[in-house]
Formats: sequence, C-alpha cells, structure tokens
Amino acid sequence: MSKNIVKKIPISNLSRKIIDLRTGLGAVKLKPVVKKISLVYSVKNDNAGARYFKKENLPRIIYNNPGLPIEVSVLKEKGVKPTLTIEFGIVIDI
Repeated sequence: MSKNIVKKIPISNLSRKIIDLRTGLGAVKLKPVVKKISLVYSVKNDNAGARYFKKENLPRIIYNNPGLPIEVSVLKEKGVKPTLTIEFGIVIDI
C-alpha cells in the first residue's frame, strides 16, 4: 500500500504579492462607468484611514483596473480633510 505524499511547494515572494493583489479588499474590477479615482490627504494630520487605503486597497484597485486613472495627492499642510473622489461618466450601450 503506497501513501500519497503531499509536499508543499514554497511560494515565492512575487507569487505571494500577485495572489494578494488578486484577492482581498479592493480587488474588484470596476464598471466602465467609473472614470477616475482621486485621493487627497495630509501627511501631518491624523489621516490613518487614507494612508491605509493607499497602502492596502489602492494597489489592488490599480492591478485590477489598469486603464483607470488614479490620482493621489499627499499634502504637507495641516488640517487637510482626507477626500476620496470617484468620478462617474455616462456609458451608452447601442
């Protein structure tokens, strides 16, 4: 009787990053009606949510929507309220 031996193949760092980009929060293919995404926040203010979004979610959105223009503005001034703007356009199917 032979036993099936399952050997785990190590995953490279590149493979791990690609898997991470394809899954998780933000890993969505947006509809063509979304025309642009803009993120504005300040470095010196308490903008932890905006910084987290830029670090964790934005790379996944960029990976899954390569043609979507994404603009990130990091301001040095204090008191800037973080803003995420999503611009929509009209898509007409004929």
